[in-house]
Amino acid sequence: MLVGLAIAAILGLVLVAPIALAHHDASSLETAYGNAVITGLSRLNAGNVGANPTTANAQSLQQGRQSYTGSCSQCHGAGGHTQGAFGQTSFPPATDLTSDATSSLSDGQMFYIIKNGLGFTPMPAFSRQYSDTQIWNMVNFVRALQSGTEPLLDVPTPTPDQLTAAKLTSGGDAQKGADAFAAFGCSACHEPSGALSINPVNDNVANVVRNGRQGMPCFSTSLLADVVLIDIQAYIATFPVEGFLGGPNDQPGGGGSAPPAQSGSPPSGGGTSGPCSTSTSASAGGSASPAPAGSTSPTARISASPSPVATPTP
Repeated sequence: MLVGLAIAAILGLVLVAPIALAHHDASSLETAYGNAVITGLSRLNAGNVGANPTTANAQSLQQGRQSYTGSCSQCHGAGGHTQGAFGQTSFPPATDLTSDATSSLSDGQMFYIIKNGLGFTPMPAFSRQYSDTQIWNMVNFVRALQSGTEPLLDVPTPTPDQLTAAKLTSGGDAQKGADAFAAFGCSACHEPSGALSINPVNDNVANVVRNGRQGMPCFSTSLLADVVLIDIQAYIATFPVEGFLGGPNDQPGGGGSAPPAQSGSPPSGGGTSGPCSTSTSASAGGSASPAPAGSTSPTARISASPSPVATPTP
């Protein structure tokens, strides 16, 4: 009987595992079970972590924000609500860091999870990327997110000439846009200088975000709301005027003409909630050609996606 049960268990794992891997819709019961497992596991393993040795002062929160923005916001979102580029589409989905389940975790439990990650989930381990002190600062920042007291990103204020040239839609918030620029993965490619830099007067940003282009994903309103796109455009307006894409040197190749200029507001064709269709005819600079030959996806060096070591400036 024991042998039979063992064989049945093995067959069950063999048959159930592929089904579980293809499963992408967790019920409330599964979510509750997952939260309970994470709570129990982290409590068990955080026993030797000890109390948080850092003070949640301004310096700690700013350093924690930098690390969070560069490494966590792409899944958990700028505000911790899973509204990042990958948090909504991964499975299990990224945890809402402001939820009751996460808020109830101790500092030691959060430290353990950030440092060691969680197996069979998208949560990676950051022990090789960040020191213990930096991870404690990230814990402090998550606490600030939960209480709504997190510090804002330091974003330069555009000049009146920049704002006029950028043809921005009113109501955009550059600081929120800086958060979203990192959370939606824009900072992984676009930096202040080089072939993938964005000129602040670029009037084709909304069109490319909604419709995509070669090497550039598209974002429907179900992933990126119009109001967030307007904030991103307000942030781009603070970029250096030497930016390539959308600048005077970003011209169509082969004698072609650039697509019609887009206004500062999101294009009407991107207002659907379904998947958006990609287009290779439009570049972020209104060019019909892809990025110049030999260009690569450079490491982000803008303030919305800092490295763990230094705090770059836009």
